[in-house]
Amino acid sequence: MEQLLPKNKVYLDEEVKEEYPTACISAKDSSCIDFRKHQNLLLVCYHCGDHNLSYGNKYFWHRCAYFQHFYCYYCFDHSLKRYNHTCVDGSPIHDETRTIEHLLCGKIKFECRWEKCKKIFGGSTLKHHELSCELQPERECPVESCNWSGRLDIMQRDHFKEHENFKLIFRNVILKLESGITYFLMILDKFVRVSYSSEQLGEVYEHNFDLEVAKEKLEYARAVGLVSTNHLLLKKVEGKDSVKSLRKTVVIFVYFEGK
Repeated sequence: MEQLLPKNKVYLDEEVKEEYPTACISAKDSSCIDFRKHQNLLLVCYHCGDHNLSYGNKYFWHRCAYFQHFYCYYCFDHSLKRYNHTCVDGSPIHDETRTIEHLLCGKIKFECRWEKCKKIFGGSTLKHHELSCELQPERECPVESCNWSGRLDIMQRDHFKEHENFKLIFRNVILKLESGITYFLMILDKFVRVSYSSEQLGEVYEHNFDLEVAKEKLEYARAVGLVSTNHLLLKKVEGKDSVKSLRKTVVIFVYFEGK
């Protein structure tokens, strides 16, 4: 899983250095920081790779008890809540409510990960820049029969209009599933294809899924999905799978697990 996490170089401006004098960029990895007793902290969400770990006064970041894995509020709310707040390593998840680490996370900046671009952004604006950065490498369309390639923002805004019954989402959750639609979710820089259909079986509905990484094989990770309705986890799905529910609509949260 660690192979998939983004490695943006950390930038500590003069205000951060003045307010947090013990914070420094790790000597082992420029995408990590050392802070007080903590070493080599990679400040990205372990599920989606988002650097936006701090959400102001309303939402807070989350970390495991070993201080090794971090989760944004979005992923925590859609997945870990349904696993009783347990991390991938089995340790409990903590809410970092107004701790000094939480405040520091909200002020750290990162370099754009595209090699030719050296612009620097905070965690809340970095993702938007990287998706529209003019210096990003061209990406091939994830649809199997398509050879188009270009920027990610153009792919979503313009190119995908040519593909009927296909949708591209730069998130790892589908809140409004439509039967007969194939979705491509961009998760940790990989495209995951999620084919979905539903069928009414008397008084219940059968929701059918097919999850697969598009156009490549990963030897170290697999895509899995958590299917839920009304904040209740129904089933964890992988590959071709189905789940029955009284509800016509369900939500799926997709992420990678190590093999």
